[in-house]
Amino acid sequence: MAFNIATTCMKGDPNRTPSDVVRLKLHLDKQRLIMHEGMQLCRFVIFSDYTNEEFLDAAGGWAEDENASSPYMVIPVEGCDDLPHPSFAIRHVFKNTRFGEKDKTMFIDCKVIPRGVSHSILFSSLPDRGEPEHTSYAIADEDAQAIRDNDWATLNFPIDWTGTEETTIMPYFFQHNYGEHDELVAKMHDINVISKYKTFAHFIEGEYNEFMLPFQPAVIGKYYANNKEKNLELNEAYEKNVRPSYPEQWRGTGGDEDALYISYDHDWRDITRQTSMLYVDETDGPMSDDYYLNLWVL
Repeated sequence: MAFNIATTCMKGDPNRTPSDVVRLKLHLDKQRLIMHEGMQLCRFVIFSDYTNEEFLDAAGGWAEDENASSPYMVIPVEGCDDLPHPSFAIRHVFKNTRFGEKDKTMFIDCKVIPRGVSHSILFSSLPDRGEPEHTSYAIADEDAQAIRDNDWATLNFPIDWTGTEETTIMPYFFQHNYGEHDELVAKMHDINVISKYKTFAHFIEGEYNEFMLPFQPAVIGKYYANNKEKNLELNEAYEKNVRPSYPEQWRGTGGDEDALYISYDHDWRDITRQTSMLYVDETDGPMSDDYYLNLWVL
């Protein structure tokens, strides 16, 4: 079994570019999620209709920097013009010629910033199809029995605690065991099925009928670049939807359980350590224009 971290970057998606992938790889390296102490922990794979040369161009001088030598792989895929939405390129994370059966496979949006305690996600283990015993996640007895009785596979998705998504899930990071979702994969490649859905997240919400394992609350978070007002609204959602789960669901090693989701004007607090994967929304301007984000995250 191998570990795969995969992202997508499509020419038909104006909101995601090779520069976003370069930044993502930088932060994967910063957290030592690809290489650690000279050993490769996982494969970083980019499914894209951009060429490798275009990613190298986006990297600029970093392309030849020995500090950026951790391996990556660009897997060419067809464009997304015939898909209902560019996000349906994520289906390649479920079916391709590179991953092996039961590989621990993680999808990460290229606008996500990996942060501390990310290794606990990388090394976590999901239930095998029909076998809930061998997992690092706590599963209720009735859910474990349902996995056995129905021979269910598992998708590990974050539930939307922010109240800002169009679906009940946050589509920016998820995990699965590769090769265990044949029925779902068949639907992903059926244009008559996927054409009913606005995005890939809507498709998952509408078509997936096996075991959905939620992440602990706020492990995957959100930040609005250049919009403090919206970030303060995230603080309110955090207090309402996440805070009541503490201390049982707190996992922010090295952080302060009592902290706000985002702390402004504080001597040592910034963004809660509960959040290991931070999706950045750039609707109101690029990350590079947000001083707070550059100061404490980037």
